[in-house]
Amino acid sequence: MSTFRIPTPRFRTSARAVKRAAVLAAGAGLLTTGLLATPASAAMGDNVVQSPAACAFSEDRGTVALGAAGDQVSQVQCLLANRQYLGWNKLSGTFDADTMAAVAHFQSDHDLVPNGVVNPTTWLALYQAGLPAGPVQSPAQPAPTV
Repeated sequence: MSTFRIPTPRFRTSARAVKRAAVLAAGAGLLTTGLLATPASAAMGDNVVQSPAACAFSEDRGTVALGAAGDQVSQVQCLLANRQYLGWNKLSGTFDADTMAAVAHFQSDHDLVPNGVVNPTTWLALYQAGLPAGPVQSPAQPAPTV
């Protein structure tokens, strides 16, 4: 005589599958919001993003200047890149000379003291500024002749 056994589900395996699916879904969500798209674009040499990427590095609005590093600097660089003052391939998390020049250029264009230091007034302007109407002309580049 044989006994019929009903297989019991293996919760350990299904829990792992659910966790894997959640991680993949979260990753896909980050890709679509632009959080992971920027480094990939920069790695491929792409310096242009057609639509703004999400800048979600830091909510700290303290003063940031040359030599600083970390999430605040990444936030500044992302905001500057969204406004076309800094190339996406320049996002490093380190406040270098390129970042300082981009901040000073942004400040000059928005009637702020162009000192290259991100203070509370500059933070506010970065968040309130929209996308530029056209390409931003670097102060180091000559104006195009027509």
